[in-house]
Amino acid sequence: MKNPSDIKSLAWQRLDEAKVLYRNKKYDGAFYLAGYSVELMLKAKICENWGISNLFDLDDKKVGADIAKIREVVKTHKLTILLILSGLKTKFDSDKASNKNLFKANSLLFERWSEQVRYFPAGFIKNNEVKGLIDLLKDKKGLLKWIEQN
Repeated sequence: MKNPSDIKSLAWQRLDEAKVLYRNKKYDGAFYLAGYSVELMLKAKICENWGISNLFDLDDKKVGADIAKIREVVKTHKLTILLILSGLKTKFDSDKASNKNLFKANSLLFERWSEQVRYFPAGFIKNNEVKGLIDLLKDKKGLLKWIEQN
């Protein structure tokens, strides 16, 4: 991933993969990948807002020690921390009051998703919750578009 555009593209790909898993009744995997798509989109936004185009290319010798330190901070999978680092937390808190998709995504993602869900046994998440999350993320007023546009 050489730039924010590549990271955004990967975020949408992961959401597409989540849809495939959902259609094949692999709800827990679909939930994990749907949340991961948000993680990636937030990391793309961080790159844009911080003016760093090559944050994730560990083989790039041109980036200095300062970027390496920033990489350590951004390696987190905690969506709330990434939302803060992206500079969108205050706007998200404000917008979720009037955007039902953001409001619902808040409870499904920011309160329940973590990278640890990939280790949970099947049945952790319910079919309708995953469908709801995927619908919320892919919607034109959904969280992924919202992150891209803000």
